[in-house]
Amino acid sequence: MPGSPSGTEETAGEAGDADAAEQSSAADVVVTAAHCSEEAARVLLDVLERAFPVSAAEGVAVEPGPHGKATVWCTTVNAAETASGPARTVPQDGVSLDGTVLVGLQGGPRAVDRVVAALKDAFAVDERGTVAGDQEKEVDLLIRSA
Repeated sequence: MPGSPSGTEETAGEAGDADAAEQSSAADVVVTAAHCSEEAARVLLDVLERAFPVSAAEGVAVEPGPHGKATVWCTTVNAAETASGPARTVPQDGVSLDGTVLVGLQGGPRAVDRVVAALKDAFAVDERGTVAGDQEKEVDLLIRSA
């Protein structure tokens, strides 16, 4: 039939769901913590949960080392901005770590920048390296108590 669309039609609801999923994935940042104690990793993850509370349900993956202890902690945070700005409640007086933590961040450029800013609010942060593309950014940080 002339003028008929070919293929499937997308409803407004489906289009909205797809847009929301795309925005969510652009706001997701994979965070790894390594070369640190379990206590230091938990302090870091606690700061991220307070900074981005939507992410609290994502959970933490633990990679066991050769002696059964974790060597890498990994989580995904959703660093989406709210209507009133970044969803951050990071303590301004700094957070105490028992050493340094090597942190890896990977995700959308704006979302990664939001996570870096939240970490800088809580810790002394040294950027060790950055790889940026048009869709994704990777940052390596060394954090310690401020």
